[in-house]
Amino acid sequence: MEIFWEQSNWEASDKHLSALSEMPFRRDFPFMPEKDGLYIIRGPRQVGKTCWLKTILSHHTPQHKCFYLSCEELTHFRELSELLKSIKQYDVVLLDEVNFVDGWDRAVKHAIDSGYPKLLVVTGSHTHDLKKGADRMPGRFGSGGEFCLLPMDFKEFCQARITAGWSSDDRVEELKAYFCIGGFPYAVAESGKLNTTPISSMNTYWRWIAGDFVRLGKSERVLTNILAQLAISMQSSISYNNLAKKSGLGSHNTLIDYLDLLESCFALRTLHAVDINTGAYRTRKNRKFYFTDPLLYHLSIELSGMSLPNDQESQLAEMVANEHLARRYKRFGSHSNQNGEIDFILPSQWGLEVKWSPVANNLSKTYLNLTLPHKIVWTQRNFLDEWPQGGEIV
Repeated sequence: MEIFWEQSNWEASDKHLSALSEMPFRRDFPFMPEKDGLYIIRGPRQVGKTCWLKTILSHHTPQHKCFYLSCEELTHFRELSELLKSIKQYDVVLLDEVNFVDGWDRAVKHAIDSGYPKLLVVTGSHTHDLKKGADRMPGRFGSGGEFCLLPMDFKEFCQARITAGWSSDDRVEELKAYFCIGGFPYAVAESGKLNTTPISSMNTYWRWIAGDFVRLGKSERVLTNILAQLAISMQSSISYNNLAKKSGLGSHNTLIDYLDLLESCFALRTLHAVDINTGAYRTRKNRKFYFTDPLLYHLSIELSGMSLPNDQESQLAEMVANEHLARRYKRFGSHSNQNGEIDFILPSQWGLEVKWSPVANNLSKTYLNLTLPHKIVWTQRNFLDEWPQGGEIV
């Protein structure tokens, strides 16, 4: 195993930090762990978790004995446990993509209970595995905690383009650029000032996500079919059975398994229908599915073999709205009846409609007749600018 970080000026030859330094903009990572404890960083592939981890490594190497490992070649917690036992003398231990180690939390729990390491940071691309492991370690975080690194939101996207000298003074044009590119940093860098399609980033992300699914025992063909149908049906409420049928699956249980994994790896979010009176999710009703980033939408449209629909900007506006709301509010849903629908609603608090046009038009009777403390229509004028009031903030 190469202990590269003990070499002089190792950062200059490190592929991740070199790529980071060559970016036309620099993404600010949320924190630098200084106090002892367990830190868990979740997030999808290609958002910069490894760069963040190596930035932490660079920060601590001058004054602490550090250890870094990419865990993708490990398969079982016993391997990880033996490794951790062999590095008892290290003050800072950084484990990248630990979620691929079956039972990783058992090894980490034992190490922490044995009094080492002082500072442990682990990252992973599958929230389910990390969350399950973290839940089995109550009281062992010390001064640490759980953090999430996601693709750049629209505000961070705009700041990156300003730093790179690519920004337009026209906010609508910047929104359209975000709809085309999304917030994965390397996709933004690849697209450049002219907002060209980030083909290389799309291909890289597809290799990662398809490889992860195959590694988890899933079919790349089935994944391709599901992603294609999700892109085609976006904005529409759909049942599990109908989506399974459109995806060529014999069982909706197989579909649910794949959807759960897509949500676990931060690629997908589900929007449930809610009861207008109680606010409870109506789990037996059809639901909507939204990708978490425009890059995933464009990738899935390409996988479908279809051309982009004429109303793609309208679809992407609703998808981006869902993601930005989900990062801000812990709970909301959608509502529909015979008089129309409301795109996003927190009963008794707020309702929000998305109309990708200069002015609001074609508002449903359901929205117009609804009595709520706060009602908003996001148009091109105020999209992602005026926010609902009320509800629990993330």
